[in-house]
Amino acid sequence: MIRDVKTNKRTRNAKRTRERILQKAAELFAEKGYEGTAVSAITKGSGVSKRMLYHYYGDKQGLYRALFIHEWGLLKEWYDKALKERMERGEPASTRELLKQSVAIFFDFLAKRPQFVRLLMWEGLEGGEISRSIWKDIRGPLYVQMEFLIRQAQEEGLLDINLDAGHFVVSFLGAISFYFAYAPTLEEMIHEDPFTETALEKRKFQLLRLLEAVFET
Repeated sequence: MIRDVKTNKRTRNAKRTRERILQKAAELFAEKGYEGTAVSAITKGSGVSKRMLYHYYGDKQGLYRALFIHEWGLLKEWYDKALKERMERGEPASTRELLKQSVAIFFDFLAKRPQFVRLLMWEGLEGGEISRSIWKDIRGPLYVQMEFLIRQAQEEGLLDINLDAGHFVVSFLGAISFYFAYAPTLEEMIHEDPFTETALEKRKFQLLRLLEAVFET
């Protein structure tokens, strides 16, 4: 088979250009929100023309939607990779351990990508239209995985049967997201920089202990 070198090069260049646009868009949308971010600032920061941005993403809203799909998609990749590695190591995959790992994964993801919290905050403040529009394709499937674990834990007697799965997820998402959203204000409470490795490990430990305390057996 003869490989088309020029075609492969164009494909690689196009991929890098899209990634560069998304990276700059994430930075600016996280800083200023959708309404406060100008397309011209994204094109200038990413070094592409407005025509090129529109070619790849349609318009500003298309770019914004693509950014959220990208970020949620990365979270899904983290989750799938962690579960695969657990299986490969032969570690127990009990419902209790999988719930704990799910909480840890989301925490670790936000620790590495704190701007995702700011994007979510802006999206909520601006009405949440994009997040709702991608529920079926990407946010929903992630939630269904968590809902299944919660209901399984209830069937096994690990969790109170009266706990609502949706509110259970919201409670832990809130506990995790709050830390990263308000980290600059927390140093006096926890007596150290919230973003140091030690502080992050302490916070994750506290979250997992909190989850353990919710288990009934």
